Amino acid sequence: MKTNRILTLCLAGLLLTGSGISFTSCQGDDVDTNQFTGGISLNVFGPCPVARGGELRFIGSGMNQVTAVSIPGCADITNIQVISDREIRVTVPQEAEEGYVILRTPNGDIQTETKITYSEPITLDSFSPTSVLPGETLTITGDYLNLMQKVIFADEVEVDCTDFIEHTRQRITLTVPEEAQSGLIILSDTADIPNQIYSEEELTVTLPSVNNVSQLNNAKPGNAIEIQGQHLNLVKQVRTANGSEAEFAITNNETLRFEIPADAADGDVVMIPASGVEVTIAHLTMAVPTEVKATPATGLRAGSTLTLTGKNMELITNVTFPNVAEPIALTSQTEEQVTVVMPETAQSGNLMLNTGSGKQVSVAIETLKPVVSGYNPATVSAGENVTLSGSNLDLIASITFGDGEAVAVTPSATPNIEVPITTAEGEVSVTVTMANGETIACPALNVTKPQCCYITSWQEGDIKSGALLEVSIENGDKLTSVQLNGNTVQYIVRDGSLLVSLPADVSGNATLTLVSSNGEMPYTINIVDGSAVVIYAGPAVNAGNWEGYVQLGSELFADAHVGSIITVYISNIGADAQGAFQNSSWSSIDPAYDGFSLSGDSFTMTVNENILSQIQSGGLIVKGKNYTIESVTILN
Repeated sequence: MKTNRILTLCLAGLLLTGSGISFTSCQGDDVDTNQFTGGISLNVFGPCPVARGGELRFIGSGMNQVTAVSIPGCADITNIQVISDREIRVTVPQEAEEGYVILRTPNGDIQTETKITYSEPITLDSFSPTSVLPGETLTITGDYLNLMQKVIFADEVEVDCTDFIEHTRQRITLTVPEEAQSGLIILSDTADIPNQIYSEEELTVTLPSVNNVSQLNNAKPGNAIEIQGQHLNLVKQVRTANGSEAEFAITNNETLRFEIPADAADGDVVMIPASGVEVTIAHLTMAVPTEVKATPATGLRAGSTLTLTGKNMELITNVTFPNVAEPIALTSQTEEQVTVVMPETAQSGNLMLNTGSGKQVSVAIETLKPVVSGYNPATVSAGENVTLSGSNLDLIASITFGDGEAVAVTPSATPNIEVPITTAEGEVSVTVTMANGETIACPALNVTKPQCCYITSWQEGDIKSGALLEVSIENGDKLTSVQLNGNTVQYIVRDGSLLVSLPADVSGNATLTLVSSNGEMPYTINIVDGSAVVIYAGPAVNAGNWEGYVQLGSELFADAHVGSIITVYISNIGADAQGAFQNSSWSSIDPAYDGFSLSGDSFTMTVNENILSQIQSGGLIVKGKNYTIESVTILN
């Protein structure tokens, strides 16, 4: 066994003076070792005195670069435990003598200013028994054991001297704690850098054990499992692979019974004593539903009741339909059958049967599809209506002709659907979209040129609210009215052109409909808000590399309010172009508008309360780099 002796801890293994500690390097230079100055430097070593066979620590900077430690009376020590770049540890050999300690480094030798000294020889001669159960008594014998205040088991499980049963110079007797694990025994004092003595042999702490590790196949929640073993009274917890705890009971310390939890997953079942060491008692494979059939499996529609039959059906917790994010609850359940109602958005695909263990079983299902069998008339002019005939047409939510926009339809149980044609002429593809999002391709439809008034070309540039929209049209003599989002607006037909007066209060996407005596042609247009006020109209300013700017006075923002939108129109955008808004003090007006990347032909700032107070008191500065400022508007 190892021996040791302990006296009062001395961290001043080096003489720490106000001017620092000097040591002799291999070049003979004095090196400053003030605390943590960088490089390789030593602050302190200890404990001092130290026990032969004990642990000696060195604290400083660059300690991980020390290659050897030289203690008088023994060969250089190269078995160094590196704790960090600030601390290393070595074991003091039994033949060590008093004297100066030298640290070998790539930059030279570091010699301590004080000598290492040694404590009285503490001995840890033996312990018994060598194999114990938690709660049993352990006896440690040696010499000067009265100088040690702790017994430390593996994984830092400590027993303080106040809990010792016996504590004399030659004997320590204590109760092995429940948390103790197998490993070396450590005797320790309570100094800042403690003197610690390790046993040469490991103590074996007996764990609960089983006679055989059970293989549990096709296990179900609630199954009662019985395990035979020894020392089972030590078990504090039974847990499955996914962390679920199982209720258990112990009989005569030799029989453990537990029930499989509802959410138990495949993997090892373990029992755990107070030490936290896991002991495998069973390999678990959870059962799943088998031989599953869906009735009906095809022709399903929203609201249909789906019956699923098979074995182990009681294991199903819920089901997940294709295209439905949330699982759907069952409406009934037995060991052989479950039922569930088809949700509106469910699509064809694999229906997933979910179990508490996390396992899933899939069953293929197919939705009922609408069938379009014909059109009346077979050839139709754009702008007129066409009637679709077929079956299951009530499943249709919208119809798309060619590249046009989808036309919404109202579901109906009738075998016919009448819809307007708004696409161009030619053989046009027809696609119907169901309420659940599934699409079905239908026979093509022949579409001829519109007989009603329709637009042949659009004006260039933005369509602005409050402005006059001018487009080219055909069949202008058939036009009876023009509507915007269902409201009639003023218009003029002149020389093949249509001029529409757009309201000032409409912006964004809107539907423009040309109503003729023989049909309608709707168009989706995007209207840019035309009520914005120009507050800077030029000249254009090159922002350069943050040196160019436009400064706007506070009077321009007298009518501004929270929610006003300031738009800067730009051109000549270069690489890494950035924009910024600043206040009159040339500081960021708001973190959200400071140095942002640019793209497109404009950038905007929405006024908040903080921005409003700044622009109304001092105005606004527009800056940035690698672009040109053309104009600035405000929409109040």
